[in-house]
Amino acid sequence: MKGVYALVIQIEKNLATTVGALGQVGFQRGIWIYVGSATGTGSTNLENRVRRHFTDEKAVHWHIDYLLKTNAKPLRAIWAESDRAAECDLAREMNKSPLFVAGPRGFGSSDCTRGCGTHLFRFTGLGKVDGSIRGILSNLGLIPFITEKDTRRCPKLAQS
Repeated sequence: MKGVYALVIQIEKNLATTVGALGQVGFQRGIWIYVGSATGTGSTNLENRVRRHFTDEKAVHWHIDYLLKTNAKPLRAIWAESDRAAECDLAREMNKSPLFVAGPRGFGSSDCTRGCGTHLFRFTGLGKVDGSIRGILSNLGLIPFITEKDTRRCPKLAQS
């Protein structure tokens, strides 16, 4: 299964950590959203990519891995199947929304060819973040689903 996802992350207290080549990066407490995609098969398919983010023990390869090794806790993934590359579309729509504030420049987007400044955002809205992200995915013509971190089984990402 291929697609795009938004990983909803809780940071309970302000933190600073080294994030690979980005160096020392600061994060305010609150809800953060990491935008990613999965376009491969096997370990790089959508189900396995999301499951990896929910796993505590893993090798650190990507910017998000550095953040998730801190007190940042992944809560759920809001995702959609898609054969087209929709990661940058989702990130750009979030960047345009007043409900999200762009995170550190280059975070998760160092290989982006469409000029995205970041693929990490802090949610500043008063409503529920899930509805905001689901709305953006729907506006992109995608059908959003949610998978909670505590989902033990992940058949087709335990669609809800």
